[in-house]
Amino acid sequence: MALLLSLVAMLPFIHDIISVKGEGIKEWLPDFGIEETLTYKNEDGKTKVHGFSSYRTFIYFLLLHLFAAIGWAGWAKDAKPGQPYKFFLLVPAILAIYTVLVILFDARDSNYNEANTKIFIIIAVNFLLMFWFLYRYFRQKN
Repeated sequence: MALLLSLVAMLPFIHDIISVKGEGIKEWLPDFGIEETLTYKNEDGKTKVHGFSSYRTFIYFLLLHLFAAIGWAGWAKDAKPGQPYKFFLLVPAILAIYTVLVILFDARDSNYNEANTKIFIIIAVNFLLMFWFLYRYFRQKN
């Protein structure tokens, strides 16, 4: 468990371990062709990796949001049972997972990444969690 927690704590810094700024992936890593698969040229002729300026930046943002999602989900799991805020710790975890999916599916320039969409997701998740909490609360009382 300690090794797993150490790995999770390192997620935002893995881009420093596996890549060199301005040079790409380090030589000791096997080349699976992931960087080439995710790289494309935009209308201006600039090379982009899933909408980011480099593979290093893509890895950093992806793992940073994954780190946040794991942290919020871990706090939700570790919160004391019976605390009314416990369920609502899942809201930022779900939003962080949503952001990870937006990054993975290269939807940063679409409507999926707009503030209105994220606010709607927050409201919908809050409503669903409140409904679930109240349903369980009243079921336990009866």
